[in-house]
Amino acid sequence: MIRLDNFRDGFINKHPYNTVSGHIADYTDRFSQNGEEGVLEKIFNTLGVEKGTFINGGCDDINDHSNVRRLISFFGWNGLFIEPNTPWLDQGIKNIEKDYRIKNKDVFQYHNGYLSVNKEEEMLSNVIKEYYVDEGLFDLITLKIDSYEYWVLQDFLESNYDAKVILVGYNSSLTKCITAPKDCLPKLGHNSIRDNFYSASLPAIDKLMQAKGYELVSICRPNNLIYINKQVNNGQFEVYENVSEDDYYFEVKKGHGVRYHVPEGWIEV
Repeated sequence: MIRLDNFRDGFINKHPYNTVSGHIADYTDRFSQNGEEGVLEKIFNTLGVEKGTFINGGCDDINDHSNVRRLISFFGWNGLFIEPNTPWLDQGIKNIEKDYRIKNKDVFQYHNGYLSVNKEEEMLSNVIKEYYVDEGLFDLITLKIDSYEYWVLQDFLESNYDAKVILVGYNSSLTKCITAPKDCLPKLGHNSIRDNFYSASLPAIDKLMQAKGYELVSICRPNNLIYINKQVNNGQFEVYENVSEDDYYFEVKKGHGVRYHVPEGWIEV
């Protein structure tokens, strides 16, 4: 079986929480924050997916820390970008337009809005329905919105849509099976994250994903988890059977300002 963590590629050398060397994420050829794009490339190459379709929830400027940009620029993928920060999405569209490697720029959809389960128009399943048919299997879903990951993911998994691979952001400083509540304040971009009250713990996300038939195949610490549909995996990729805190935990002390831990307000799931 293939151990996908060995294929992490594109992360920043000497980053405080990366302990192995790798290619620099120069945001020209490599874009991901913690090697996610190397893992994704290995997955889809193994599965024989050449030009897939993605849903990118929380796409930022489709450049810095993007987990789909390399798939677009080098492999011809298409899909839907979702981002509530209008200036960032506008910049993302410009970044796509000026990339000469992307031959057909008409294959992308752009949605300027939040993702949550608080309003019908913000539910991921309803957003997707605006651009695609009422049901279907996507090759890749990425969800990094620093707020409602657990609830938005649950909505998607209980809809008529499905995905071969799901990348979801998690809170690496949490060890209990908890999530930020449905009514927590949404956050626009990295600069707004001054506390540690966002997303959900690995145990919470993993409990949800396992119940829906997905297997954890890569931990891109300290930001993202990568899951594959069990039926799609079919034993090809090594699975995290018994996850330990050492696999995913990271105490945030520095980064985008000091992140203050919020001890109350979490929801146990």
